[in-house]
Amino acid sequence: MKNIDWEKAFGERPENFHDSVNSALSEISNREENNMSKISLKKKVIITAAAVMALGATAIAAGKATSMSAHSYLNEEVKTVSEIQKRSDYEQLGVKYIDEFSNGFRFESGIPVYGDATDDNGYKLKEYTGFSLSYSDDENEVQLYVEPNADINEMPENAEKEVINGKTVYIKDSVYKFVPSDYEKTEQDIADEKAGKIYISYGTDEVQIKTMRSVLWEDGAIVFDLLDNTAAVSAEELINMASEMIEAQAD
Repeated sequence: MKNIDWEKAFGERPENFHDSVNSALSEISNREENNMSKISLKKKVIITAAAVMALGATAIAAGKATSMSAHSYLNEEVKTVSEIQKRSDYEQLGVKYIDEFSNGFRFESGIPVYGDATDDNGYKLKEYTGFSLSYSDDENEVQLYVEPNADINEMPENAEKEVINGKTVYIKDSVYKFVPSDYEKTEQDIADEKAGKIYISYGTDEVQIKTMRSVLWEDGAIVFDLLDNTAAVSAEELINMASEMIEAQAD
């Protein structure tokens, strides 16, 4: 199995973001090695993308926190939505989870996500437990992230928006270029990164370009994020899934 060096996994970013994401991914990778003897590179790429989206889709609120990190333990993975509901209720998140969406995406697995936020001096401002849920329709997979960190995040105001039952839903597509560790950026790469058109991540055997689609919203203290790491699921379909989650919370 290929062991990815997450300390070199990202191109240039703001220092705090770069350090916190790499630290989180290194920790996740190490725990994977300890908890599971067989885990595919594809799974690690998915975890990378998920961590980037979870940490990068929203902005860190000014004057509150300057870096965030998160990790999970794979041996805490559960296979029924009732188990996730029980864990979530224990954390008093007040979230109701869906076992199957009307478009056929069914719950496959879920896992707690342990996050924290720190300030410029490294002082820990907040620790929280959220959850990552995987849904599949046998062809595509969508991740649902539920994290009680709305107080330290701001939504991406440059994203497309839609209002559903009084909640503003944000739709964001991001392009990631996964490259080998010895890859040298082209002038076009540098220009695209500077313009925010692409994010470059090191550690794959060959160059791969992936578009990832995220639909996110806030409900009280909770940030919800539906992520498709291949952009195979349409924005309309993800919005409909978001609508069902929003309606479930109102019941």
